[in-house]
Amino acid sequence: MLVPEINLTPQLIERFRSRFGSRIAVLHSALSERERLLEWQRLRSAEAAIGIGVRAAILTPLPRLGLIVVDEEHENSYKQENLPRYHARDVAIMRAKLLGIPVILGSATPSLESYHNTRRGKSTLARLPERVGRRPLPEVRIIDLRKTKAQDSPPLLSEPLLE
Repeated sequence: MLVPEINLTPQLIERFRSRFGSRIAVLHSALSERERLLEWQRLRSAEAAIGIGVRAAILTPLPRLGLIVVDEEHENSYKQENLPRYHARDVAIMRAKLLGIPVILGSATPSLESYHNTRRGKSTLARLPERVGRRPLPEVRIIDLRKTKAQDSPPLLSEPLLE
């Protein structure tokens, strides 16, 4: 499973660990080389069945990869700007295709490429009509900046937003 940023990983790992226990391995650059090696060995030996990592984790050689999930697939942090340049979402799609396994691209706001691919029938769009746990949507208010006082000029933050 790919996540867009390291700082999002701890919350997700805790959710997965509460469900799957110690069968989770974590792969990201904040780990030492030894820690990354140990986590990869846990995946390779099947001691861990689920790998969670950031962009470079998609390049990890895994012998029994059966599913790839790209969480928040629209995020720009999946793009590697330095050489070698790649987009982890696109690598995930190609790797899944080559291995004949499913890939799930998760997002509340899909990228234009992903949305276009569903429109062309290259992938399937699965909608989730309700929020997790049936939580209510957050309150949204539209503020006309022409009709409210602001701290800055041009107004970047309206009074209601500051409150």
